[in-house]
Amino acid sequence: MLIIRNCRLVKELTEGYSEEYADILVQGRRIEAIKPVGYHLKGEYEEIHADGMTLIPGLFEMHAHLYGFIYNPYELQCMTEGKIIFGALDFANEYVNQGFTTIRDCGSSYNCVVSIKNAINAGIIKGPRLVSCGLIITPTEIGNDTFSDLYSEADGPEEIRKACRAELQKGNDFIKLMVSGAFMNEGADPGVQIAEPEEIEAAVRTARRKGTYVCAHCHGTSSIKAAILHGARTVEHGTFLDDECIELLRNNENTFLVPTGAVGLYCLDESNADVSPELLAISKKVAQTEINNINKAYQAGLKLGFGSDIDLEALRANPGYEFIARKEYYSFNDVDILIQATRNSAEIMGLGDQLGTIKEGKLADLVLVDGKPDQDIYDMAKPVVHVLKEGEVLK
Repeated sequence: MLIIRNCRLVKELTEGYSEEYADILVQGRRIEAIKPVGYHLKGEYEEIHADGMTLIPGLFEMHAHLYGFIYNPYELQCMTEGKIIFGALDFANEYVNQGFTTIRDCGSSYNCVVSIKNAINAGIIKGPRLVSCGLIITPTEIGNDTFSDLYSEADGPEEIRKACRAELQKGNDFIKLMVSGAFMNEGADPGVQIAEPEEIEAAVRTARRKGTYVCAHCHGTSSIKAAILHGARTVEHGTFLDDECIELLRNNENTFLVPTGAVGLYCLDESNADVSPELLAISKKVAQTEINNINKAYQAGLKLGFGSDIDLEALRANPGYEFIARKEYYSFNDVDILIQATRNSAEIMGLGDQLGTIKEGKLADLVLVDGKPDQDIYDMAKPVVHVLKEGEVLK
């Protein structure tokens, strides 16, 4: 038994308990009870003294690329499988150090995330809960060579089905599909829809037969609408979404938007040697459009997931980067950002019955934060004090 004493709770992230402060009892992998401060516990137990610091659920990263422990895609293509795997593990552990206990990897080479996930699940190494897609399925398109080790090219429903089945056969958990072009693919037009409706449908049907879903990379307006209408579970980025897109997502329990503010902020940094002049120019051109559109989606009350799409060097140099991006790049309220990083993301990923809030019986994924991040989100840029995953103290 472990007891976390005198911790402050965020009411929006707590179920079945109404007071602001509590003692949390953890038994094995789960939250055993939430009790008033000073609860007397009999028998032997371990203690963590929170001293009034805030306890929140384990954080979710819904758009990671763990193989991307450096920014340069061409250098990554030249690396050995072993170096990629250990770099990805280092990335995963940095996420843990910042309070993330669940990572959804949206594309990595060498099937490295499955290898790491299997080692974590077998107890060989410690790490976060990993959910992976393997290679990204994409139609043949300009710029795919920029990330040639990251894509599985497929054209037409038959090839799409086979490519999806191949990634699921490797032990991956969901399908990632390029529905639009990408900003970082050389020569590509991110506003163009590159996947045909029948290709999206083929991916969605294949995923559903295996009890899973499609995560759709979408910048352009038509690609966002196509992904929603043809059954994708998540729309990633959503740069050029319009009012019709927002209406399609409003009260939609099947498809959700996952903005990625940190990568947008990162690509606007003129001092950043990783950002080419071409990428900086296009980022400046579209940034305000993206900001306006994502803020409009937020103001419409959409349930938004939490993703960053950044590399390890950026995450390490900017702790809590996506939290800050959602405050400074977008204009979200502090408590809503926390909700997006916990409860919303858990529900979108189908894990809301076990994770995302602090509740008796749920898995004990917990993060102790020095401060009150629901009132000042910049507290998430400070080192977190403790991280528990399923009752085990990882930090």
